[in-house]
Amino acid sequence: MNGLTRFFKHYNFNATLVYCFQILIVLTGTTLGLRWLGHDELIVPVTLGTIATALTDFDDRLTIRLRNLFYVAVLFFAVSSILEFLAPYKFLLILYLSLSSGFLILLGSLGQRYATISFGTILISIYSLFGLGEYQHWYQQPVYFVYGVIWYGITSIVFFLIKPTLPVQDNLSQVFSHLSDVLMTKARLFDPDNKDNVEPLLFELSTENAQVVQYLNISKASLLTRIKASRVNKNSIYWLHLYFVAQDIHEKVSANYLHYEQIQHNFSRSDLIFRFQKNIRLLALSCQQLSECILRNEAFTPSLDPSYALQNLELSLQDWIQDHPHNTEVKNLKLIVKNLKDLHDQLSHLQDVQFTYAYRFEQHADNLNLLDDDIHGIKDLWLKFKQHLTPKSALFRHATRIAFVFAAGSLVSLLPFAQNGYWIVLTSLFVCQVTYFATKSRLKLRTLGTLLGVILGLPILYFVPSVEGQLIITVICGVYFFYLRQKKYALATSMATLMVLLIFNLKGFGYSIIAPRILDTLIGCGIAWFAVSFIWPDWNFRNISNNIKKSSQASMNYLNAVLNQYQFGCTNSVEYRTARRLAHNAQTELSSMISSLSAEPQPNQALIHSAFRYLVYSHSQLSYISALGSHREKINDREVMDLLVWCTHTLQQTLLEQKTLPTQEIEHKLLEIRQLSEQDSTSDDLMLILKQISLLLETLPELLMLQNKLLTMEIK
Repeated sequence: MNGLTRFFKHYNFNATLVYCFQILIVLTGTTLGLRWLGHDELIVPVTLGTIATALTDFDDRLTIRLRNLFYVAVLFFAVSSILEFLAPYKFLLILYLSLSSGFLILLGSLGQRYATISFGTILISIYSLFGLGEYQHWYQQPVYFVYGVIWYGITSIVFFLIKPTLPVQDNLSQVFSHLSDVLMTKARLFDPDNKDNVEPLLFELSTENAQVVQYLNISKASLLTRIKASRVNKNSIYWLHLYFVAQDIHEKVSANYLHYEQIQHNFSRSDLIFRFQKNIRLLALSCQQLSECILRNEAFTPSLDPSYALQNLELSLQDWIQDHPHNTEVKNLKLIVKNLKDLHDQLSHLQDVQFTYAYRFEQHADNLNLLDDDIHGIKDLWLKFKQHLTPKSALFRHATRIAFVFAAGSLVSLLPFAQNGYWIVLTSLFVCQVTYFATKSRLKLRTLGTLLGVILGLPILYFVPSVEGQLIITVICGVYFFYLRQKKYALATSMATLMVLLIFNLKGFGYSIIAPRILDTLIGCGIAWFAVSFIWPDWNFRNISNNIKKSSQASMNYLNAVLNQYQFGCTNSVEYRTARRLAHNAQTELSSMISSLSAEPQPNQALIHSAFRYLVYSHSQLSYISALGSHREKINDREVMDLLVWCTHTLQQTLLEQKTLPTQEIEHKLLEIRQLSEQDSTSDDLMLILKQISLLLETLPELLMLQNKLLTMEIK
């Protein structure tokens, strides 16, 4: 019994399981509930309405949730009604579907909330095609869809009121979980046998760092909508504090203090590196534990005490210094020890802060703001929308492709063999993604999932002839679809296929739609592939130069923000945090673009190799800046300050202004840095700054060489 109690305590507030339980209630109501009430004719449209509404669900505060549901209900009714009136006029119907779908995709430029609502509205357009001509009055199917909106809205509001902070907890939990993954990968770099796999590990590190950045952005959006409410409670302030802790830890974790390639050369015969590896892994385990505590809403008390391991690490470091008094590389490791101690100290005292966050909020309210990038008025709305009205915008190209696939799919559905032609359009909608890389992946998964769903569906239709049994399986498939759709797309597609087969069997079409379903899936995938391959294909618009410039500019803005804090003192202002976040966002976009190069038809292997190496060096530069940022304090040493200013200006001129690299001057500055580093009077804080300057300057020539090589090789 105690084990069962612990199990439920562990999973009581798991956001995914809670969401699945909500979907279970929703689908049970629209299937078995309506069957029990004797309204079988409502099962299909109401269920489709709830599914489309569920796909528009977006984490927000209560008032905005209610407003969003109202918008969804109005849009669903309007779109479905228009299609009812246009049903007799096939070509007008096709023209409307094409233009409206493209316009709705473009509305995603206004923000993620509008993108999800737009997608659900496009989906209801296709679902409306399922039932055209089946109802006596034009308003019946639109009203039934609205019933689905209302039913899903009621359940979502109830679950939100029960646990309003659960999405925030889940997002913050994901941040610390991914920070743990980053630390585990970083620990693998501290291996004395690593010699040839440093660059692959650094690339893996940049990819995992992108996951942290993604969830930091998601957490920011969840927190912002609650802070903007009229009443900010202590829970909101506490989650906000955890968000800032995550940002600080991310900056320290992103920091890099040495060339990892030199570890094997300098420390391969010492236990020192293994002790670093152990301490980093202990830190990763603490982040994972904190992630679980956030999800359970429990006070965080570290179960692992790192003090003994840190003490032994420092003793081992002292012994190594005594044995190698003239090796300056060990000073880099002293900086890492300091960082590890700061991180462990921050986590070990997190519980103390939990009782003082209200006071801290009042004392530092000016620093506890989040940048609000939501729409502010008609002018802001038009500016956000207007900037995507060009083929240079990936969203505009995607909208154009969606308009094409809707037109092409609808035209094909007029042919005699396309008995369920709307499935062609539905397949194309889900398969056609913003990038060629994502679409290519979806093509395989969608086809595989459909075939698997059909294979599983045939025996179910045969061995479960009762309506109630099939509805139960429909509910189970629906829950699994929502659980798997972001994790295992092929399995999610198979669940959706099963759900559709069983729902349509209520109309007597179960067996008859199996073969057309497979054919329509293949046609829909083919149309989507054609659209992304020939309508403004990605490789004509990837524009490596712009991505490089954007990433370099964001990194330089971050470095200038760090420089400003070294000059005038440390703050956690919104300007500093914005510069830091935008630098990591730009690095993530660069990583995404480079990762997609290998998926292009006839990929240029030389370009791919150089691009991946550039990404590693670019990420390393950002890591060196993060190290400066994680230890930012006002310094009064004029000589060190001048070196930092000179380094910043040199990076600015060579990376952004394309000026010639001052090789001799850089060598002179590196010699000056070495001389200062060897002085006994140089403090550890100044040593950190000097080391990071040298790392930035030492990697600059290779970074510039790769950058120029990429710009030369790029076609456009």
